[in-house]
Amino acid sequence: MAASARWSGDRFQFQLGDDGGHTAMSDEGPPLGEGNGMTPANLLLAALCACTGITAVSLLRKMKQPLKALTVRAEGDRQPDWPKAFTEIRLVYEISGEGAFDDALVRKATRLATKRYCAVGGTIELGQGGCQIRFTHRIV
Repeated sequence: MAASARWSGDRFQFQLGDDGGHTAMSDEGPPLGEGNGMTPANLLLAALCACTGITAVSLLRKMKQPLKALTVRAEGDRQPDWPKAFTEIRLVYEISGEGAFDDALVRKATRLATKRYCAVGGTIELGQGGCQIRFTHRIV
């Protein structure tokens, strides 16, 4: 698994890509940037929403729940000082379908999606004692 962020040369705008050929844009809002893409912190929240959402859909289908739509929303609080890390992230799963849901199964699916099966959430919760970030540089 690999990803990249290439600076466009314009303020703080970056073109993002992955090893599957998918692209997105990241930018800061004014006054630092133009607001032409999600900020890196919002991308992290969106990645958490997508990761837990994919897992929740899979689990709810396996549990034979009448799922037709699912939206995951995230809000986060950050430290005031650098690196302004998230101190708390709150997820809300908005689930709808045709028929009655079993509340206990929905609770189980969302708990497992949030706490066990999502790589993004697992990495965030490991914190500074968990995943190591190694780096090097090349002048080209």
